[in-house]
Parts: sequence; C-alpha cells; structure tokens
Amino acid sequence: MLEILGVDTSDEARLRDWYDAWVASQSHRPPELLESWENARVALPRPHPHFDLRLVVARDGAVTMGAGLLNLPFRANPTVGYAELGTRPEHRRRGVGTALLHEIERQAREAARDRVLFEICTPPGETTDGVPFAEARGYSLANREETKAVDLDESEPRWAALEGQAEAARGDYRVQVWRDAVPDEYLELFVGLLGRFMSMVPQGDLDLEDGEWTVDGFLEGERRRAEIGGAIITAVAVAPDGTLAGASDIRLVTHDPRVAHVGITMVLPEHRGHRLGLATKLASHRALRAAFPECRLVDTSNADVNAPMNAINEALGYRVLEDLLEYHRRI
Repeated sequence: MLEILGVDTSDEARLRDWYDAWVASQSHRPPELLESWENARVALPRPHPHFDLRLVVARDGAVTMGAGLLNLPFRANPTVGYAELGTRPEHRRRGVGTALLHEIERQAREAARDRVLFEICTPPGETTDGVPFAEARGYSLANREETKAVDLDESEPRWAALEGQAEAARGDYRVQVWRDAVPDEYLELFVGLLGRFMSMVPQGDLDLEDGEWTVDGFLEGERRRAEIGGAIITAVAVAPDGTLAGASDIRLVTHDPRVAHVGITMVLPEHRGHRLGLATKLASHRALRAAFPECRLVDTSNADVNAPMNAINEALGYRVLEDLLEYHRRI
C-alpha cells in the first residue's frame, strides 16, 4: 500500500533513504548538478533561519518509490511554497508522483500558502515526463531558465583579456572581494543590495517579490552557512560615492569543494554600462581559483531572455547543461 511519510532529518538512515530515492529520480540530469550525499547529510538536518524545509517519501512497504520536499520561506514571498518531487524510474506511472504532489499541496495550504512552484529540469531543447505531469495537474509554465556550467581549467585562459575589457569600461568604479564575512563597512549596504535582487532578474510570470532583508536576519543565515562548512566568495562593485553598484558571488562547501554555484550576479540599473557584471563575476572566479584550486566546475542558472548575463556567461565559457522550467499553480 502506497504511503506518503515525513522524514526525520535527524535520523541519518531515513535521510539517506530519502536522498537515494531523490537521486534515482533525477537520473536524466547531469550528475555534477546533483547535491552530494556528503553535502546533504550535513546541511539538511540543520534548521535554517529563513525557511522551513520538509522532506517526504512515497513508500510501499519497505520499498521507497519516490521523494519530495517543500520549502516554506519565512521572509521573502511567504505566500509561496517551493516544491520538488521525483519518482524512481522503475516505479513511474503508478500514482507515486501524484500522491507526493497532493501531500506537498496539502502541507502548503496548511501553512497558509496560496501558490506552489516547482522546477522541471530537462535536457537542452528536450522534454521529460515532468512536463505533461505538471500540466495535467493544473500547473502552468511561468518561467524558463538555463542551467550552465564552466570548467575552470578551460575558462581561466580567457580571463586576462576579459579583465582588460572590463577595466577599460569601469571608469571610477572599483571591485572589492571578500570571503565569507562581509566587512563591517559594507554590511548594511550589502544587505540593502540583496533586498533588490529579485526585481533585477527576468522571472516571467513568477511574480516573486524582493525579500525583506535585515542585517540580523542576514547574519543568522551566514552563521548557519559557517556551521555546515559553507564558504562564499563575494565580489562587489563600489561606486565613486562609496555605495554598492552590484555584486556577484560563488558558493561551495569546504568538505566537498569540487563543484561551486553562482548565487547572484546583479548590477543596479543606475550603474549599468560599465561592464560591472563582467568585472565582479571575473573577480569572484579568480578568487575562487586561488582559495579552492581543487574546485573544477561552477554552475549557474538564469533566464534564457537575460541577454546581458548570457553574454557574460558565454564569454567565460559557460555551456548549457539543462533547461530549467518553472511551473506554478494557485492552490
């Protein structure tokens, strides 16, 4: 009999069972984009100050057939539930995905969310069973992004020429780089910059709002990052008047630093035209290379209509690994 059960993340055996089912359900995806078990076992049991993360599995007796999660943010977009779900290939077309989705929607409604959003990852230009699954259950495509990655060994020979281009256009702006803790003199400015990020990126019909960041809330998140062994390298563009014009960061975990992830790259509209996106992204990649030479790959995702960011990624040598389709439904 099929049951949907919650997962106690403090029980490592149960967590591993969830993880194995999740990875199996993602067999169509590039393996380098999947979270490693070492990362998951450290991060998932630790509560996050900014959201409530719930894990569920679909089980028939002793057989775990699928896995899902629900992310309920506290600060930004608190009426949305972010979901993921997947079924092991050998158990598909038996109602497992539908049962997982029903439970995720039930918990989202119980948490006073009026919309559920989840992502479907497909090979570039192709489709998967997830698309008809979502559409048959009333979900509509809200946004389309591309997930890309760059091999740092292949990218690094391009950097000197690109840095010359950025330097020629930068004018009186300068680039400042740090690892982990934000310097005190930039803390409030940086938190204010983050608060404008969501409105800076193309998001189709997602209609997501900027987060209400505070310094205390930001520092809470940074403390958790340190507790789970996370590292973040940030490059900011400092305007002539000392304010922050833009930023780009890269994140990884120090116990498994082979693959890193771009968190944000943004330039405020009033400061565009100085190649600051390229300058900060280059600076973060160079600092990553120096701090973690064992890191071989960096991935990122952005809307396929975001021409300026696509141009920067192409110049750095990023290649598309998969399409990321964002579906949502009012519940």
